[in-house]
Amino acid sequence: MDEAVSFFNSYLDADYAGNLAVRSESDEVLKERQIASRGFWHSTLNAPLSPGFGRPVGMPSEELARLAAKMNPVRRRLFLVAEYDDVEWGALYAGYIGGRGRTVQSYGGLLYAAGINGELKIIASYKEDIDKVPPPLRWCHSQGVEITLSGNPVAIRPLEVPTGRIAHKQDWEAFRNAGGDR
Repeated sequence: MDEAVSFFNSYLDADYAGNLAVRSESDEVLKERQIASRGFWHSTLNAPLSPGFGRPVGMPSEELARLAAKMNPVRRRLFLVAEYDDVEWGALYAGYIGGRGRTVQSYGGLLYAAGINGELKIIASYKEDIDKVPPPLRWCHSQGVEITLSGNPVAIRPLEVPTGRIAHKQDWEAFRNAGGDR
């Protein structure tokens, strides 16, 4: 579980560096940050994944300055990690991550990671299904493979309670109370 927590936090660090680069770095540096972010993903032709940051190449410095003035990047939080014993993937980790900007205190996504060639890689990304009224919180597939969980988590690591939306806090508390930490 420690490895999964470290992996998701490292990904969030790379995501933050990429979002900073969008507003303040050259195209070359932004490309390096995108490549670094992609290193956390396992993308295939049938299940594509891509980083959540970017901008048009060759943006004039005036436009870049306007973009920088509008953006206030904040590192996304890792609220909770759950481990599942999955038939297809073996150890499958779910990372509940914060949003960006005004939603940083709330869930902003759910990432699934599994071991690929001996390394953890993100294989799927989910967004909150806003058409479903919580509780419970429901998620809809966004990118990568579609995950079908066949059981309850075998381990849960609650890290930080989301405080931006009451439904997210309730979901986090239900998870925290559902199982032991490992």
